[in-house]
Amino acid sequence: MRIRAFLALLVIAALVGCGPSLRGTVDRDALHAIVERDIVRFDDGLPEAMIERLADQRVLVVGEFHDISEHDAFVANLVVALQPHGLTTVLLEFPQVFSWLLDAYTRGVADTPGEGALRTYGALLERIRAANAALPTDQQIAVRAIDVNPSQSDFLPPFRGLVHALGQPDVLVDLVAALEDGADPDASLAAARTHLHEGEAEYLERWGSLAYTVVLDALDGEARSAALRRVRAGAERDAQREAAMHALVDRQLAMAPGNVLVNVGYFHAQKQRQAGTVERWLVERLRDASPDPDAETYALVVAPASGEKRIRGSVRSFDVGAESPENELFRVMQGVAGGVTAFLPLDDEAFETDRIVVNYLPQLIVGPPRAAFDGFVLLPSVRHVGR
Repeated sequence: MRIRAFLALLVIAALVGCGPSLRGTVDRDALHAIVERDIVRFDDGLPEAMIERLADQRVLVVGEFHDISEHDAFVANLVVALQPHGLTTVLLEFPQVFSWLLDAYTRGVADTPGEGALRTYGALLERIRAANAALPTDQQIAVRAIDVNPSQSDFLPPFRGLVHALGQPDVLVDLVAALEDGADPDASLAAARTHLHEGEAEYLERWGSLAYTVVLDALDGEARSAALRRVRAGAERDAQREAAMHALVDRQLAMAPGNVLVNVGYFHAQKQRQAGTVERWLVERLRDASPDPDAETYALVVAPASGEKRIRGSVRSFDVGAESPENELFRVMQGVAGGVTAFLPLDDEAFETDRIVVNYLPQLIVGPPRAAFDGFVLLPSVRHVGR
Protein backbone atom coordinates (compact mmCIF):
# COMPACT_ATOMS: atom_id res chain seq x y z
CA MET A 1 0.00 0.00 0.00
CA ARG A 2 2.84 2.39 0.78
CA ILE A 3 4.39 1.71 -2.62
CA ARG A 4 1.09 2.37 -4.41
CA ALA A 5 0.54 5.56 -2.45
CA PHE A 6 4.07 6.70 -3.23
CA LEU A 7 3.59 5.98 -6.93
CA ALA A 8 0.31 7.89 -6.92
CA LEU A 9 2.06 10.87 -5.38
CA LEU A 10 4.69 10.67 -8.10
CA VAL A 11 1.97 10.75 -10.76
CA ILE A 12 0.36 13.80 -9.15
CA ALA A 13 3.73 15.51 -8.92
CA ALA A 14 4.40 14.78 -12.58
CA LEU A 15 1.01 16.13 -13.62
CA VAL A 16 1.41 19.29 -11.61
CA GLY A 17 5.06 19.75 -12.46
CA CYS A 18 4.54 19.38 -16.22
CA GLY A 19 1.19 21.15 -16.37
CA PRO A 20 -0.24 24.57 -15.60
CA SER A 21 0.07 26.36 -12.29
CA LEU A 22 -2.65 25.42 -9.82
CA ARG A 23 -2.32 28.70 -7.93
CA GLY A 24 -5.63 30.50 -7.64
CA THR A 25 -7.75 27.49 -8.60
CA VAL A 26 -11.11 26.82 -6.94
CA ASP A 27 -10.47 24.85 -3.76
CA ARG A 28 -11.81 21.40 -3.10
CA ASP A 29 -14.51 22.34 -0.60
CA ALA A 30 -16.02 25.06 -2.78
CA LEU A 31 -16.02 22.80 -5.83
CA HIS A 32 -17.45 19.90 -3.82
CA ALA A 33 -20.40 22.06 -2.72
CA ILE A 34 -21.25 22.94 -6.34
CA VAL A 35 -20.89 19.37 -7.57
CA GLU A 36 -22.89 17.91 -4.69
CA ARG A 37 -25.73 20.35 -5.41
CA ASP A 38 -25.84 19.95 -9.22
CA ILE A 39 -24.71 16.39 -9.99
CA VAL A 40 -27.27 13.93 -11.38
CA ARG A 41 -26.53 10.31 -10.45
CA PHE A 42 -27.55 7.33 -12.61
CA ASP A 43 -28.97 5.30 -9.74
CA ASP A 44 -31.68 3.65 -11.87
CA GLY A 45 -30.57 4.06 -15.47
CA LEU A 46 -30.61 7.35 -17.32
CA PRO A 47 -32.04 10.00 -14.99
CA GLU A 48 -35.10 11.87 -16.21
CA ALA A 49 -33.51 15.16 -15.13
CA MET A 50 -30.73 14.68 -17.68
CA ILE A 51 -33.11 13.64 -20.46
CA GLU A 52 -35.24 16.71 -19.84
CA ARG A 53 -32.15 18.89 -19.97
CA LEU A 54 -30.97 17.48 -23.31
CA ALA A 55 -34.28 16.73 -25.02
CA ASP A 56 -34.70 20.14 -26.67
CA GLN A 57 -31.16 20.45 -28.02
CA ARG A 58 -31.21 20.68 -31.81
CA VAL A 59 -27.59 19.42 -31.93
CA LEU A 60 -26.14 17.37 -29.08
CA VAL A 61 -22.43 16.72 -29.58
CA VAL A 62 -21.14 13.87 -27.43
CA GLY A 63 -17.37 13.99 -27.03
CA GLU A 64 -15.73 10.65 -26.32
CA PHE A 65 -12.40 9.37 -25.07
CA HIS A 66 -11.61 6.88 -27.82
CA ASP A 67 -11.12 3.15 -27.27
CA ILE A 68 -12.77 2.77 -23.87
CA SER A 69 -15.60 0.47 -22.88
CA GLU A 70 -18.93 1.75 -21.56
CA HIS A 71 -19.06 4.81 -23.83
CA ASP A 72 -21.10 3.20 -26.61
CA ALA A 73 -23.55 1.67 -24.16
CA PHE A 74 -24.16 5.08 -22.58
CA VAL A 75 -24.67 6.78 -25.96
CA ALA A 76 -26.98 3.97 -27.08
CA ASN A 77 -29.16 4.45 -24.01
CA LEU A 78 -29.13 8.20 -24.56
CA VAL A 79 -30.17 7.88 -28.22
CA VAL A 80 -33.08 5.58 -27.37
CA ALA A 81 -34.20 7.86 -24.54
CA LEU A 82 -34.08 10.98 -26.73
CA GLN A 83 -35.87 9.47 -29.75
CA PRO A 84 -39.37 10.08 -28.32
CA HIS A 85 -38.33 13.71 -27.73
CA GLY A 86 -37.50 14.39 -31.38
CA LEU A 87 -34.07 12.87 -31.99
CA THR A 88 -34.05 11.63 -35.58
CA THR A 89 -30.39 11.35 -36.59
CA VAL A 90 -27.09 10.05 -35.20
CA LEU A 91 -23.82 11.15 -36.81
CA LEU A 92 -20.66 9.15 -36.15
CA GLU A 93 -16.96 9.88 -36.54
CA PHE A 94 -16.37 7.20 -39.16
CA PRO A 95 -15.35 7.25 -42.86
CA GLN A 96 -18.20 8.83 -44.80
CA VAL A 97 -18.42 6.13 -47.47
CA PHE A 98 -19.76 3.71 -44.83
CA SER A 99 -22.71 6.02 -44.16
CA TRP A 100 -25.11 4.00 -46.30
CA LEU A 101 -24.08 0.73 -44.64
CA LEU A 102 -24.42 2.09 -41.10
CA ASP A 103 -27.90 3.33 -41.90
CA ALA A 104 -28.97 0.19 -43.75
CA TYR A 105 -27.75 -2.00 -40.90
CA THR A 106 -29.49 -0.03 -38.16
CA ARG A 107 -32.71 -0.09 -40.19
CA GLY A 108 -32.48 -3.89 -40.48
CA VAL A 109 -31.89 -3.83 -44.25
CA ALA A 110 -28.24 -4.94 -44.28
CA ASP A 111 -26.80 -7.92 -42.41
CA THR A 112 -23.61 -6.11 -41.37
CA PRO A 113 -22.26 -2.54 -41.32
CA GLY A 114 -18.75 -3.85 -41.93
CA GLU A 115 -16.18 -5.36 -39.59
CA GLY A 116 -14.56 -2.03 -38.75
CA ALA A 117 -17.87 -0.42 -37.85
CA LEU A 118 -18.78 -3.32 -35.58
CA ARG A 119 -15.42 -3.05 -33.80
CA THR A 120 -15.81 0.69 -33.35
CA TYR A 121 -19.52 1.16 -32.69
CA GLY A 122 -20.94 -2.35 -32.34
CA ALA A 123 -22.90 -1.87 -29.12
CA LEU A 124 -24.33 1.44 -30.28
CA LEU A 125 -25.35 0.16 -33.71
CA GLU A 126 -26.96 -2.97 -32.28
CA ARG A 127 -29.04 -0.93 -29.84
CA ILE A 128 -30.24 1.48 -32.53
CA ARG A 129 -31.05 -1.48 -34.80
CA ALA A 130 -33.16 -3.02 -32.03
CA ALA A 131 -34.92 0.29 -31.35
CA ASN A 132 -35.63 0.86 -35.05
CA ALA A 133 -37.17 -2.60 -35.37
CA ALA A 134 -39.96 -1.45 -33.06
CA LEU A 135 -40.54 1.89 -34.82
CA PRO A 136 -42.51 2.80 -37.94
CA THR A 137 -40.22 3.42 -40.91
CA ASP A 138 -40.83 7.16 -40.87
CA GLN A 139 -39.83 7.37 -37.20
CA GLN A 140 -36.67 5.26 -37.34
CA ILE A 141 -33.36 6.75 -36.25
CA ALA A 142 -31.07 7.53 -39.17
CA VAL A 143 -27.32 6.89 -38.78
CA ARG A 144 -24.71 8.66 -40.89
CA ALA A 145 -20.89 8.88 -40.99
CA ILE A 146 -19.23 12.30 -41.06
CA ASP A 147 -15.46 11.75 -41.23
CA VAL A 148 -13.19 11.73 -44.26
CA ASN A 149 -12.24 8.54 -46.09
CA PRO A 150 -8.57 7.83 -45.27
CA SER A 151 -7.65 6.58 -48.76
CA GLN A 152 -9.17 5.73 -52.11
CA SER A 153 -8.67 2.05 -51.29
CA ASP A 154 -10.84 2.62 -48.20
CA PHE A 155 -13.49 4.31 -50.34
CA LEU A 156 -13.83 1.83 -53.19
CA PRO A 157 -14.97 -1.44 -51.49
CA PRO A 158 -18.00 -0.02 -49.63
CA PHE A 159 -18.81 2.20 -52.62
CA ARG A 160 -18.80 -0.85 -54.89
CA GLY A 161 -21.29 -2.39 -52.45
CA LEU A 162 -23.53 0.65 -52.86
CA VAL A 163 -23.25 0.43 -56.65
CA HIS A 164 -24.22 -3.24 -56.49
CA ALA A 165 -27.19 -2.50 -54.21
CA LEU A 166 -28.46 0.03 -56.77
CA GLY A 167 -28.30 -2.45 -59.66
CA GLN A 168 -24.97 -1.39 -61.22
CA PRO A 169 -26.06 1.96 -62.77
CA ASP A 170 -23.77 2.96 -65.63
CA VAL A 171 -22.78 6.33 -64.16
CA LEU A 172 -21.47 4.72 -60.98
CA VAL A 173 -19.90 1.71 -62.70
CA ASP A 174 -18.02 4.12 -64.96
CA LEU A 175 -16.89 6.16 -61.96
CA VAL A 176 -15.50 3.09 -60.18
CA ALA A 177 -13.69 2.00 -63.35
CA ALA A 178 -12.17 5.46 -63.80
CA LEU A 179 -10.90 5.60 -60.23
CA GLU A 180 -9.50 2.07 -60.46
CA ASP A 181 -7.69 3.06 -63.66
CA GLY A 182 -6.03 6.02 -61.96
CA ALA A 183 -8.10 8.81 -63.47
CA ASP A 184 -8.10 12.21 -61.78
CA PRO A 185 -10.47 11.77 -58.83
CA ASP A 186 -11.63 15.39 -58.76
CA ALA A 187 -12.68 15.36 -62.41
CA SER A 188 -14.20 11.88 -62.21
CA LEU A 189 -16.26 12.63 -59.11
CA ALA A 190 -17.34 16.01 -60.48
CA ALA A 191 -18.47 14.43 -63.75
CA ALA A 192 -20.53 11.82 -61.92
CA ARG A 193 -22.16 14.45 -59.71
CA THR A 194 -23.00 16.62 -62.73
CA HIS A 195 -24.57 13.64 -64.49
CA LEU A 196 -26.67 12.80 -61.43
CA HIS A 197 -27.83 16.38 -60.98
CA GLU A 198 -28.78 16.70 -64.64
CA GLY A 199 -30.71 13.42 -64.50
CA GLU A 200 -32.18 14.04 -61.04
CA ALA A 201 -35.79 13.30 -62.01
CA GLU A 202 -34.85 10.00 -63.64
CA TYR A 203 -32.71 8.82 -60.73
CA LEU A 204 -35.25 9.87 -58.12
CA GLU A 205 -37.82 7.74 -59.94
CA ARG A 206 -35.45 4.77 -60.26
CA TRP A 207 -33.87 4.83 -56.79
CA GLY A 208 -36.08 6.94 -54.56
CA SER A 209 -35.05 10.10 -52.73
CA LEU A 210 -33.14 8.36 -49.92
CA ALA A 211 -30.87 6.34 -52.21
CA TYR A 212 -30.33 9.34 -54.52
CA THR A 213 -29.26 11.45 -51.54
CA VAL A 214 -27.02 8.66 -50.24
CA VAL A 215 -25.15 8.55 -53.56
CA LEU A 216 -24.68 12.32 -53.68
CA ASP A 217 -23.46 12.24 -50.07
CA ALA A 218 -20.90 9.57 -50.95
CA LEU A 219 -19.58 11.53 -53.92
CA ASP A 220 -19.40 14.73 -51.90
CA GLY A 221 -17.65 12.94 -49.04
CA GLU A 222 -15.04 11.35 -51.31
CA ALA A 223 -14.40 14.63 -53.14
CA ARG A 224 -13.65 16.33 -49.83
CA SER A 225 -11.55 13.36 -48.72
CA ALA A 226 -9.51 13.29 -51.93
CA ALA A 227 -8.74 16.99 -51.57
CA LEU A 228 -7.66 16.48 -47.95
CA ARG A 229 -5.41 13.55 -48.81
CA ARG A 230 -3.28 15.85 -50.95
CA VAL A 231 -2.38 17.93 -47.88
CA ARG A 232 0.67 16.82 -45.93
CA ALA A 233 0.10 15.48 -42.43
CA GLY A 234 0.35 18.10 -39.71
CA ALA A 235 -1.57 21.02 -38.27
CA GLU A 236 -2.78 22.24 -41.67
CA ARG A 237 -4.19 18.83 -42.55
CA ASP A 238 -5.84 18.59 -39.11
CA ALA A 239 -7.49 21.96 -39.69
CA GLN A 240 -8.72 21.00 -43.14
CA ARG A 241 -10.06 17.70 -41.83
CA GLU A 242 -12.05 19.68 -39.26
CA ALA A 243 -13.42 21.89 -42.02
CA ALA A 244 -14.41 18.81 -44.03
CA MET A 245 -16.15 17.25 -41.03
CA HIS A 246 -17.97 20.53 -40.43
CA ALA A 247 -19.21 20.54 -44.04
CA LEU A 248 -20.35 16.91 -43.79
CA VAL A 249 -22.19 17.61 -40.52
CA ASP A 250 -23.85 20.72 -41.96
CA ARG A 251 -24.99 18.67 -44.96
CA GLN A 252 -26.74 16.24 -42.63
CA LEU A 253 -28.18 18.97 -40.41
CA ALA A 254 -29.79 20.54 -43.45
CA MET A 255 -31.63 17.29 -44.18
CA ALA A 256 -32.39 16.02 -40.68
CA PRO A 257 -36.10 16.39 -39.85
CA GLY A 258 -35.47 16.62 -36.10
CA ASN A 259 -32.75 16.75 -33.48
CA VAL A 260 -29.28 15.34 -34.12
CA LEU A 261 -26.70 13.61 -31.91
CA VAL A 262 -23.09 13.82 -33.12
CA ASN A 263 -20.61 11.39 -31.53
CA VAL A 264 -16.97 12.45 -32.00
CA GLY A 265 -13.69 12.52 -30.11
CA TYR A 266 -13.84 15.08 -27.32
CA PHE A 267 -11.33 17.42 -28.97
CA HIS A 268 -13.89 17.97 -31.75
CA ALA A 269 -16.51 18.86 -29.11
CA GLN A 270 -14.68 22.00 -27.92
CA LYS A 271 -16.62 25.25 -28.12
CA GLN A 272 -13.33 27.08 -27.70
CA ARG A 273 -9.93 25.48 -28.09
CA GLN A 274 -8.28 24.36 -24.88
CA ALA A 275 -6.31 21.45 -26.35
CA GLY A 276 -5.15 20.11 -29.70
CA THR A 277 -3.54 21.56 -32.82
CA VAL A 278 -6.72 22.84 -34.48
CA GLU A 279 -7.65 26.46 -33.82
CA ARG A 280 -11.40 26.01 -34.38
CA TRP A 281 -12.84 22.61 -33.59
CA LEU A 282 -16.15 21.24 -34.84
CA VAL A 283 -18.47 22.58 -32.13
CA GLU A 284 -17.03 26.08 -32.35
CA ARG A 285 -17.60 25.94 -36.09
CA LEU A 286 -21.16 24.72 -35.64
CA ARG A 287 -21.94 27.45 -33.13
CA ASP A 288 -20.37 30.27 -35.13
CA ALA A 289 -20.47 29.31 -38.80
CA SER A 290 -23.29 26.89 -39.47
CA PRO A 291 -25.80 27.74 -42.21
CA ASP A 292 -28.52 26.18 -40.05
CA PRO A 293 -29.89 29.04 -37.90
CA ASP A 294 -31.55 26.55 -35.56
CA ALA A 295 -28.40 24.55 -34.89
CA GLU A 296 -27.97 25.41 -31.23
CA THR A 297 -25.32 23.04 -29.97
CA TYR A 298 -24.76 21.40 -26.58
CA ALA A 299 -21.29 19.95 -25.99
CA LEU A 300 -21.35 16.97 -23.61
CA VAL A 301 -18.11 15.13 -22.82
CA VAL A 302 -18.13 11.54 -21.52
CA ALA A 303 -15.02 11.03 -19.39
CA PRO A 304 -13.65 8.02 -17.47
CA ALA A 305 -12.85 8.12 -13.77
CA SER A 306 -10.82 4.92 -13.42
CA GLY A 307 -9.83 1.71 -15.16
CA GLU A 308 -7.48 1.40 -18.09
CA LYS A 309 -6.96 3.40 -21.26
CA ARG A 310 -4.23 4.45 -23.64
CA ILE A 311 -2.29 7.32 -22.11
CA ARG A 312 0.77 8.81 -23.82
CA GLY A 313 1.03 5.89 -26.21
CA SER A 314 0.61 2.95 -23.85
CA VAL A 315 -2.31 1.27 -22.13
CA ARG A 316 -2.18 1.71 -18.36
CA SER A 317 -4.38 1.69 -15.30
CA PHE A 318 -5.49 5.03 -13.88
CA ASP A 319 -7.71 6.46 -11.16
CA VAL A 320 -8.44 10.17 -10.97
CA GLY A 321 -9.15 9.77 -7.26
CA ALA A 322 -5.55 8.73 -6.66
CA GLU A 323 -3.76 10.61 -9.43
CA SER A 324 -5.42 14.02 -9.60
CA PRO A 325 -5.00 17.02 -7.30
CA GLU A 326 -7.65 17.04 -4.57
CA ASN A 327 -9.49 19.97 -6.17
CA GLU A 328 -9.62 18.40 -9.65
CA LEU A 329 -13.16 18.28 -11.03
CA PHE A 330 -13.39 14.62 -12.05
CA ARG A 331 -11.90 13.53 -8.73
CA VAL A 332 -14.56 15.55 -6.90
CA MET A 333 -17.29 14.16 -9.17
CA GLN A 334 -16.01 10.65 -8.57
CA GLY A 335 -16.25 11.11 -4.81
CA VAL A 336 -19.76 12.55 -4.92
CA ALA A 337 -21.08 10.01 -7.46
CA GLY A 338 -20.01 7.12 -5.25
CA GLY A 339 -19.28 4.53 -7.92
CA VAL A 340 -22.13 5.18 -10.38
CA THR A 341 -22.24 7.12 -13.64
CA ALA A 342 -23.15 10.77 -13.14
CA PHE A 343 -24.03 13.87 -15.19
CA LEU A 344 -22.84 17.35 -14.24
CA PRO A 345 -24.24 20.32 -16.18
CA LEU A 346 -21.74 23.17 -16.07
CA ASP A 347 -24.40 25.72 -15.17
CA ASP A 348 -22.84 27.28 -12.10
CA GLU A 349 -21.18 30.64 -12.72
CA ALA A 350 -17.89 29.28 -11.35
CA PHE A 351 -17.57 27.00 -14.37
CA GLU A 352 -17.71 30.04 -16.62
CA THR A 353 -15.49 32.43 -14.69
CA ASP A 354 -13.12 30.58 -12.34
CA ARG A 355 -9.90 28.61 -12.64
CA ILE A 356 -10.92 24.97 -12.22
CA VAL A 357 -8.62 21.98 -12.61
CA VAL A 358 -9.74 19.23 -15.01
CA ASN A 359 -7.70 16.08 -15.70
CA TYR A 360 -8.24 15.06 -19.32
CA LEU A 361 -5.83 12.15 -18.96
CA PRO A 362 -3.00 12.90 -19.25
CA GLN A 363 -3.31 16.67 -19.61
CA LEU A 364 -4.33 18.89 -16.73
CA ILE A 365 -6.16 21.97 -17.97
CA VAL A 366 -6.86 24.92 -15.70
CA GLY A 367 -9.51 27.44 -16.59
CA PRO A 368 -13.28 27.85 -16.88
CA PRO A 369 -14.43 24.45 -18.27
CA ARG A 370 -17.64 25.92 -19.65
CA ALA A 371 -15.55 27.81 -22.17
CA ALA A 372 -15.04 24.46 -23.88
CA PHE A 373 -17.98 22.26 -22.86
CA ASP A 374 -21.52 22.47 -21.48
CA GLY A 375 -21.57 19.34 -19.35
CA PHE A 376 -19.74 16.17 -18.31
CA VAL A 377 -20.80 12.57 -17.85
CA LEU A 378 -18.35 10.61 -15.68
CA LEU A 379 -18.08 6.84 -16.16
CA PRO A 380 -16.92 5.19 -12.91
CA SER A 381 -14.80 2.44 -14.48
CA VAL A 382 -13.75 1.56 -18.03
CA ARG A 383 -11.56 -0.90 -19.93
CA HIS A 384 -9.37 -0.27 -22.94
CA VAL A 385 -10.87 -1.80 -26.08
CA GLY A 386 -8.68 -2.23 -29.14
CA ARG A 387 -10.21 -1.00 -32.37
